[in-house]
Formats: sequence, structure tokens, C-alpha cells
Amino acid sequence: MTQILPSIFGADIMHLQDDIDFLEAEQTEILHVDLMDGNFVSNIAFGPNQIAAMKQNSKMVFDVHMMVDHPKDHLDDVIDTGAEMISVHYESTPHIHSMLQKIRKAGRKAGVVINPGTPEAVLEYLLDDIDYILIMTINPGQPGQTFIRKSLEKIRNTKKIIGDRKIQIEVDGGVNKEIAKECAEAGAELIVVGGALFSNDKKAQYDALKDAVK
Repeated sequence: MTQILPSIFGADIMHLQDDIDFLEAEQTEILHVDLMDGNFVSNIAFGPNQIAAMKQNSKMVFDVHMMVDHPKDHLDDVIDTGAEMISVHYESTPHIHSMLQKIRKAGRKAGVVINPGTPEAVLEYLLDDIDYILIMTINPGQPGQTFIRKSLEKIRNTKKIIGDRKIQIEVDGGVNKEIAKECAEAGAELIVVGGALFSNDKKAQYDALKDAVK
């Protein structure tokens, strides 16, 4: 079953609790939370303290996407937030295996993230150490970009690489209801949506997104 993962980065920062309450009422299972350091990406967003505070006020599973340089310096703090899913960029560390193994050792699901310019072939030697793969469908860190159409081919190729392993494909960036449907058809099971959910009538937007991936 394909799931929509709301990205809290796309919510109204002045009404964050209201948006979390809305998602809870909608029986959202997984909340996508970006952690940005202003270095690996130009933006800055939710640090471990803010993530922990949100986690304490939510029953949702937290999927923390670490967009940081030197992730080993931050991983313990992210684990301490209580997040159940933690993903690390392949491009952010020369020791990606170590990061993934540490996440799993802590009893969390481990994800590896690849940027648009990173080929899916790099995943081959990581498959035994991951629970999900996050394919960036825009360049990370800046909202408002256009979905990169080549990503659909990357999703299909990644599905082939995974084979019969129990590894999920997640996508993030520039997704609306039409693109969500295409990503689901290509093989994505977890689809992150920010602006296209929280803009205008979020109830109607959320319903349309969920309908699109049924």
C-alpha cells in the first residue's frame, strides 16, 4: 500500500501544533521531518530538540531526513528524539555503512537518501543494511522546485535493484497529486508531500493525494 507522508516543513510554522493535530485526526501514520544544517543544504530547519518536542506531542511515526554534513556528529541526538525512521544522505559521509548500522542497532529503520545526480547503482552494496531508500526528486533543501521527471526512471530502476527484498522506496520533492500517482505506479510506496498538501484547503488536498495513490 502506498502512503502519503506529510512533510512538516511545509506546514504553517505559526500553527505547527494545529497542523500536527490535523494530521493526527486524519489518522496519518508517518510524519516526514527534515533536519537541515545550513551547510549540506542552504536552508536550516528542525533540530533534534524541536523534533523531540514534536515527537512528545504526537503518536505518529517520525521519519527524520538528515540533510547535514558530518551526520555522525548528529546521529546520537536524532536517535534520542525517539524517531522510528532515520535516513542519511549517501553524499554526506564516506562512512554510510557505519551510519546505517548504527541506526539499526538502535532499533530504528535505516534509510539511505540519494540526490538527483547520484546514480541508483550506488545502492547495490547497501541493500543488506537498509529498510528504505529515499529518492530525492528535486535538489534537496529548497522548496518550490519542479519535480525532476527523470526520477520516475530512477524509481523503476531502484525497484529492479531491490528485487524481492523488503525495502521500501520513498520519494521527496515537487510532488502533487498527479505526480504522486505516477510515482506510485513506478514503484514508490512512501511519498512525501509538503506544499501541495498544506496550501489552500489542506483537508481537500490531503484527500485528493490519498485518492491518487490508491
